[in-house]
Amino acid sequence: LTVDHLTNNVPAGTMHEWADFYKNVFGFTEVRYFDIKGAKTGLTSYALRSADGSFCIPINEPKSDKDQIAEYLREYRGSGVQHLAFTTDDILASLDALEGTGIETLEIDPDYYVEAFQRVPIVREDKERIKAHQVLLDGDASGYLLQIFTKNVIGPIFIEIIQRVNNLGFGEGNFGALFRTLEKDQERRGVL
Repeated sequence: LTVDHLTNNVPAGTMHEWADFYKNVFGFTEVRYFDIKGAKTGLTSYALRSADGSFCIPINEPKSDKDQIAEYLREYRGSGVQHLAFTTDDILASLDALEGTGIETLEIDPDYYVEAFQRVPIVREDKERIKAHQVLLDGDASGYLLQIFTKNVIGPIFIEIIQRVNNLGFGEGNFGALFRTLEKDQERRGVL
């Protein structure tokens, strides 16, 4: 495994300041800007790539006081690392190895896969195993990625495991499914 990206959460209005810090001090370059909306919540994010191209640092800020980033900032009293993403060459083997460790992954609505396999038909891995492990997929005609997210494992930090096949994206096609899952959890806990 190698580090793919390290996502930071910061208060509203400070994302540009932190992006400039990484650019000016460490030579990072901006590779993506996201304005993500769920049914009830959202976030904005800059994704920055290291000067040597080896990993990224996305920086998230909340859009409202109820969204997942605002909840993180309240719960953990300020900015911090939200998640670590590790790249693997075989996500299904990595998830097989994870079984029995007690680390839980996010639950994905089974209906997600009907649309996902149509949207990304070039996936070569076993579709039944992808569904069984609740792996998310995204991509285009040139490549795809497979990804999964754990629940929090160390304080506020959760883990993402990602397999890239000619794709440098962040799973943008999965943002809707992720937000539905996170918003359901926030509703269950009374945050939304």
